[in-house]
Amino acid sequence: MTIIKLFINLLSDKMKKYDLTIVIPAFRVPLWKNLYESAKDACKKYQWELLFVSPFDLPPSLKDKENVSLLKDFGNVVRCVQLGVQKSKGELFFLTVDDCIFAEDSIDLAIEEYNKTCGEKDAMAMLYSEGGNALPKEYWTVMGPPGRPDIAAPLNLPGIERSWRIANQCLMKKDRFIELGGVDAENFEYLDKPIHDFMFRLQRDGGKIHFSPTHVCIATHLYEKSGDHGPIHNAYHKDIPYFNMLYSVPHLYEDRIKINFDNWKASPAIWKRRFSSSRPESYEDLCAQQGYNLEDIKNMKEKLQEMRS
Repeated sequence: MTIIKLFINLLSDKMKKYDLTIVIPAFRVPLWKNLYESAKDACKKYQWELLFVSPFDLPPSLKDKENVSLLKDFGNVVRCVQLGVQKSKGELFFLTVDDCIFAEDSIDLAIEEYNKTCGEKDAMAMLYSEGGNALPKEYWTVMGPPGRPDIAAPLNLPGIERSWRIANQCLMKKDRFIELGGVDAENFEYLDKPIHDFMFRLQRDGGKIHFSPTHVCIATHLYEKSGDHGPIHNAYHKDIPYFNMLYSVPHLYEDRIKINFDNWKASPAIWKRRFSSSRPESYEDLCAQQGYNLEDIKNMKEKLQEMRS
């Protein structure tokens, strides 16, 4: 190793001042303060930062927090994940959502278990509850919970091993994520299918997915196109045909392990499905432009506050 490379590596290590970065592609600003407060209860033993990738500024309540930062972007969810992980300063990152709160001590317990059980190639599925319902562990498997296709239908495609697991929300090393090229922002809009694709590539490369020892967070659930969920609902269904083709054609999936991490550059800088007219200045402006009901976000906030108390 040359002196220059050694210096770069040492400098890079110094820049990693956090054990963990919580990466969140986000836009529901009214929920962020509660999320931050719950993170303080969930992670007490490790140094962590909270990184929002969002079109909107931090609320005043978070602007003075040293361990909270924002990367502004109007792109789709997958693009925002790539950008967020790239900017993260932690050795580990936890990919999650902004409509949730974290259970007390849950992140500490997950990191401790990760350090005990995960190898260099592995990742951890961060178990969560959705809409007040605790999801069974089988939810994070390719075959899904037996007899419960209403929760998660089996992923029966030729290129998907039946023993594989999934990790919609994950804890893993930043360097490992980048090594595999991260998620495919060039061909997908919403995170569900590309994070499955990433985890399948990780397992094809010899990695394993472990389960967190407890449910880490409680998330809300918006049904189909209710509230501000319409663009997510539509993007999810738009992604399905490409995903199904990808894992049905042998020459497309057999050697699919590493992709180009810079694939996010091929993803539009403005997600037209969400921002169809002018760029809004705030979440409230977005709701006014798109006709979203602000009562939905108010109810969501109240529900999350109740869960914390």
